[in-house]
Amino acid sequence: MLVPSDSAISASSDVRGILHSVIRRWDLQTTMPGETVRPASWLDWLSFDLPPDMLRVLLWGMIILGVLVTLWSLRDSLPVFSRSRKIVTRDEALQTAGSSGRMEDAQIEADDLARQGRYGEAMHLLLLKSLTEIRRGLGVSFAVSLTSREILRRVQLPDLGRDALSGVVQSVERTYYGGRSASHEDYIDCRTRFDVLKQSLPTVIAA
Repeated sequence: MLVPSDSAISASSDVRGILHSVIRRWDLQTTMPGETVRPASWLDWLSFDLPPDMLRVLLWGMIILGVLVTLWSLRDSLPVFSRSRKIVTRDEALQTAGSSGRMEDAQIEADDLARQGRYGEAMHLLLLKSLTEIRRGLGVSFAVSLTSREILRRVQLPDLGRDALSGVVQSVERTYYGGRSASHEDYIDCRTRFDVLKQSLPTVIAA
């Protein structure tokens, strides 16, 4: 039986001392790690179990929603939406231009009558054309039995247009229907009011 010498025992003690010193210095782990506990996270409330089919439905729903939001945000730059708005704007512009053109033709026709001294007929023509364009622009119909004043009370016009139409109606009532001969000044006043009505009708058509 071998008995370790004093020098061997001393060397072994020195080695153990060195090992303990190194462990303490570097804070080394001397035991096997056990199961670690993960700290709680603020995202833990999202961890719920869902079937795969449900997850796919939710995923596609989010994708579709994102596409719709993107399309809505880009609607001004997309040709389809832009083209539809341009078509509506162009139709309104054509309708407005048509109304102004017809009323200008009526003014030319009335001027021809006025040059012949037929002022009452010229003023009556302007009144009839006024009511015709209001009917077209507002999309309303007037009963034949209605007088100009009754029509004036029923139509929806801006204040400027209503005042102008009222002036045309009163001018015609005093002359064409009132039996008083119309003068050149009467015609000029009626034509001026007709021109104001012509300028205000596009705002009614576009509304």
